[in-house]
Amino acid sequence: MRRSRYAQAGLIVLLVAGCGTTGTPAPTGANPTPTASPSGSPSVSSPPIATASPISSPGPSSGPSAVADGWQRAPDNPTLDAVQLSLVTWTGQRFVAAGMAGDGSTRILDSTDGQTWNLQPGLGPNVEIHGFGAGPAGIVAVGAQGSSARSWLSPDGLSWSAGPTGPALAPAKGNTLEMDAVTPSESGWLAVGTEYSACLNNCNGSAAVRAAAWQSSDGRTWTREPQSTSLSSASMASVIQGGPGYVAVGSAPNRPGGPLGPVHGVVWTSIDGRAWARVADTTTFHPPLGADQAFGALMTGIAVAGGHLVAVGTVESQDNGSALAWVSSDGLSWARGTSDSFASGQLFHVAVVPGGFLATGPSGSDSCLGGTWSSTDGASWSCIAIDPAFTNFAAYAAAASPTLEVVVGFDSTNGTGSIVWSRPLP
Repeated sequence: MRRSRYAQAGLIVLLVAGCGTTGTPAPTGANPTPTASPSGSPSVSSPPIATASPISSPGPSSGPSAVADGWQRAPDNPTLDAVQLSLVTWTGQRFVAAGMAGDGSTRILDSTDGQTWNLQPGLGPNVEIHGFGAGPAGIVAVGAQGSSARSWLSPDGLSWSAGPTGPALAPAKGNTLEMDAVTPSESGWLAVGTEYSACLNNCNGSAAVRAAAWQSSDGRTWTREPQSTSLSSASMASVIQGGPGYVAVGSAPNRPGGPLGPVHGVVWTSIDGRAWARVADTTTFHPPLGADQAFGALMTGIAVAGGHLVAVGTVESQDNGSALAWVSSDGLSWARGTSDSFASGQLFHVAVVPGGFLATGPSGSDSCLGGTWSSTDGASWSCIAIDPAFTNFAAYAAAASPTLEVVVGFDSTNGTGSIVWSRPLP
């Protein structure tokens, strides 16, 4: 079955123990897994897909906005109810979010105020969007279509065109290939992702064959970097420009080439985005003492601001998991961030906001009720979503404009219907 990065509250349905795979973890505890994305791998349509301006969302249908610790919930309406939002970015003009509709299709929404959201036309069949990148040349969305990696380019976050298919985006026979993250680079754009094979060990999922990296001058046509030892048996989940040039994070099995089992976090650095070197493995990238050691730890997001490289992840567990954070000044030496509410929590995503960072992941009342943590430096984190109004909110991703923070997710009671919280910045 194709691994779906964004059927998430299990945005990824990930069975580490059986497959040794990596990526964004499936939520545990109070947050159930929603309907998964389609698992088939049909052929990819070759022409770019041009879309029109977004369709305005219907007006609010029920429930007033709730205010909690400065946060305001967007009113319920049919547009938000129809999509499970799992990604969001600030383009410089508006917030753009992506999620999965009830029919398994990917949909994009946009908003200028975090409260009113517009539903855009679909991108085509069998599309998954795993990451956004915003830069002076526009906005790039990356993910997959069918079994191949794919990208979409927009000048404004409102109209999108698909990049062409080609050998650089195609997996080896029988495998699947996806782009999971993208960042502006010195030469245009840099994307990372993973090639997967079918899992053959009595489990539902896929096994990471190798991490992958691509370069593009325009966000449409890509060149895949050559295979190397540093990319083998691993998955890249997120990338940022920083450190010696670029820093990526992901995960790899504890015993590559041996019996499949627990994974650990991995950091790669690159001067030019082409040649990648793994940072030496240490206990810092493994589950901390007292946490479940059976499945391992994942690194799923990275951001940089104020000289601080900050990564986040999760201890995979059926019992005693934990949210995880790391901080580095150079991308080479890493220390673990701390919080009194990390135990039993999850972190999937980290975003730069004015004054520091926001990290998000479905958690619950036994850790951080609304799954949203704040930090000025990545070393010390505080839960900032503690009001009872956040009950059953499965937080997935955050973004910020100069004046507003936005967190997107959905209702964990049934895994359907988006919930968006926003708050003005001082």
